[in-house]
Amino acid sequence: MKGFILSAGLIVAMLFCGVDASAQQRKNDEKYRTLLIPYPTETLAKEMSMSRQRYMQPIDEWVEVDGVLRGEFTFPFSWLERQVFIRVEGVARPYEVFVNGKRAGGSTNGFVATEYNITKISKEDKNRVELRMLDDADVAPIECFERGTPRPVAYIISQPRVRVRDIAYRANIDFGVVNADFSVIMQNETLGKKTSRLYYELYLNDTIRLDAGHRDVELGMYGTDTMRFGAPVPDSVLWSSNGPTHLSLHLKNRIEGRDVEFYNVAVALRELEYEQGAFVVNKQVRDMAWCEVSPNATIADLEQLYNSGTRAVRFTAGAVKDDVLSYCDAKGIYVAITAPINSSKSGVSRKRGGNPSNDPEWREEYVERTTQMIYTTKRHPSVVAYYLADDSANGICLYESYLAAKAVTDIPVFYEDGGKEWNSDNREFR
Repeated sequence: MKGFILSAGLIVAMLFCGVDASAQQRKNDEKYRTLLIPYPTETLAKEMSMSRQRYMQPIDEWVEVDGVLRGEFTFPFSWLERQVFIRVEGVARPYEVFVNGKRAGGSTNGFVATEYNITKISKEDKNRVELRMLDDADVAPIECFERGTPRPVAYIISQPRVRVRDIAYRANIDFGVVNADFSVIMQNETLGKKTSRLYYELYLNDTIRLDAGHRDVELGMYGTDTMRFGAPVPDSVLWSSNGPTHLSLHLKNRIEGRDVEFYNVAVALRELEYEQGAFVVNKQVRDMAWCEVSPNATIADLEQLYNSGTRAVRFTAGAVKDDVLSYCDAKGIYVAITAPINSSKSGVSRKRGGNPSNDPEWREEYVERTTQMIYTTKRHPSVVAYYLADDSANGICLYESYLAAKAVTDIPVFYEDGGKEWNSDNREFR
């Protein structure tokens, strides 16, 4: 039986790569990622401000006209040789985004941040952005939960044609030695070969430099590659509930002798394992006394829980704001996030017309919502577990969601409402 599950997992993992790619092309032309803001200078990058600057403009004010939310951004002359993206968050329902009357993309899952390349439909000077809400009847069967109050925000992000696309990192502890491994995904948006030199510096308290260096990478036409580098770090800088330490990773992207973008990324390193039903953080077993919390909880709500002694929260199905997760990162609160799937109103029947979790027509939606959740939260050290859904029976959609999740993350994946079936890492429920 174990061999069968392993074989099935490998097959679905390979299929998942194709499913993911096609889904991305239909719904958005950018893969999902955590928030990554480029800055024009090292000084501005160190400030890590989310205010308007040369390479980023937030749109947090919208005017509603006939049910359509309208905002604006300015395209300066200096962006003509760069790529332009819009990152949309907090919609909490299906939507489409238009720029200057042209469709940029859309999503049936408004609970995660999604980016769209709007370079070709933007113009110099003023640009009009519209968020058009779609009928949610099609997704209502799997959204049987409180959505909260939608608060859309969008960021207009400008990056060079050879750009930093995403960043990931992890810690490995071997024989008492801690090694930090970093991966920086680089993307070439041009028709020719390009070479990037990426400079990096790793700091503690922005003053103690733990490591520094640079890597070169050659990218083919529209090519993608990953720059990797490692650094030994003292175990005193590892993140846990007892010591939520953060480091700073400074990056500089240099193309053809020009510095084209700077980053300052808050880094929290921790090694996470899940063994025999126990969480092991930095080689120490941690007791997760989960406190179930609404995904609409605010920082004030989490602060109250923290002050009462809570150190592990499980957000139920829905959308958790990035600033709430950042608060958990800063305070050392362990977090479990649940994909925005709850099909409880459809009952538990697996027959045709029953619960969507066993309806193959919903398979892509389930898989994508699960992987979106992972891709957009992977840099938060507080996130130590993912849940596939809440109260959604079980079936082919949740089986494949589990296999897809295991193909892209080593964080444990649970589903407690699955009738003690195999698609959950939590052995207590088997």
